[in-house]
Formats: sequence, structure tokens, C-alpha cells
Amino acid sequence: MKHVLFLLLSITLLAPTAFGQKRKRETVDVPSASDIGCIYKPMYSPSNRLHFYPFDVADSIKLVSFRHHVQNYPMKGHTVVKDSLIETVVLKKNEVDLLTDILFNNFYKTKTKVRVITQCYEPRNAILFIDKKGILRDYILICFHCDRYDLGSNQLKDIGDECYGKTEKLRTFFKEKGLLFGTDMSVNSYPGETNKDPGIPSALENN
Repeated sequence: MKHVLFLLLSITLLAPTAFGQKRKRETVDVPSASDIGCIYKPMYSPSNRLHFYPFDVADSIKLVSFRHHVQNYPMKGHTVVKDSLIETVVLKKNEVDLLTDILFNNFYKTKTKVRVITQCYEPRNAILFIDKKGILRDYILICFHCDRYDLGSNQLKDIGDECYGKTEKLRTFFKEKGLLFGTDMSVNSYPGETNKDPGIPSALENN
């Protein structure tokens, strides 16, 4: 299993100057793993969190699992290929509250603009947001093994701070709701999967 690597040392940058003058050395401090780790703060209430997109447009929210096929996921535009899903759980109201609490009430211990992303990306799980007409409005695609997730559309700009540890909280949440496929860290691949190269999900078209 691949892990996110955090730089604990400062990076020295060489800043070139004009007319062949000597280069000036500048030091930029990179936050430590503890700095960009999650700290829980109950800042947003359950009712506040439900006003955040895409929770505000969803009539039902589902947790799903599926086999990894690079750049070929069950989410196709505004529909879901149900035959490709292995596990599906529809969240109850109190479970949606728990999910939004994980997403929006976990913050960076130290505020930073640094984002660490792993090269591997083999998503097998997702959170689906379905409206009253049964249309897929948006989704969050998750690779627990690579500690990485991607957002379905440009409208879904963020799901709170991307602090280190949030993905693990989501994995625990998935397992507690009975989803075993893709959440078992001891299993690196499953029968029937194809192409282990990193894939980038196609964004939903915005209406």
C-alpha cells in the first residue's frame, strides 16, 4: 500500500536575479504531518451542514463500492450504471448527519495552502448525491488505499479542509455502514479489475 509522504524538512529554493547577479537563497517552510493533520471542531451544526452543496440538492445519499477500471467508473454523466455496483447503502438522516460532520467539522491543525496528493489512484468507492427525480447530481470518488478523493463536478468545489486523516475517518464510516469492498486495506486488488495506471474521473456536466 502506498502512503502519503510528508516533507518534514524545509525546502531551499534558488531565486534567479537579473543580469547574471548571484542567486539569492530563500527558505520556505513546509508544514509537518502534524500541522496538516485533522483537528475536530464542531463549527457547523447539522442544519447548517445540510445547506452546503451537494447536500442541499440531494434527496438521497448513497455509499457505493465497485471494481476499479481506469477512467471507467459507474458514474456516467447524470446516471449510475447499477450493474457495476457491488455494494450500495442508502443513508438515513442521522447517518447523513454523521457524514457531514466528518466532512465539514474537521479542520487543518495549522492553516495552510499546501496539498499533498499521492500518485496512485485506484478508486473503488463513492458517495452519490441523488435528487428527487433519481438523477445523479454529483458524487465524491474515493480511493482509500491511496488516501485520495476527487470531486465529481466543478460545482462541487470542496468538502471542507483536506486535512490528513479525513479519508481514514471516511473509511471507518463506510465500514461501519457495511461496505467491505474497497475499504479493506489488506486487499490491494480484486479479481476482474483492469489497468492499474492512475485514472482521472470525468467531471459531470453542469446544468
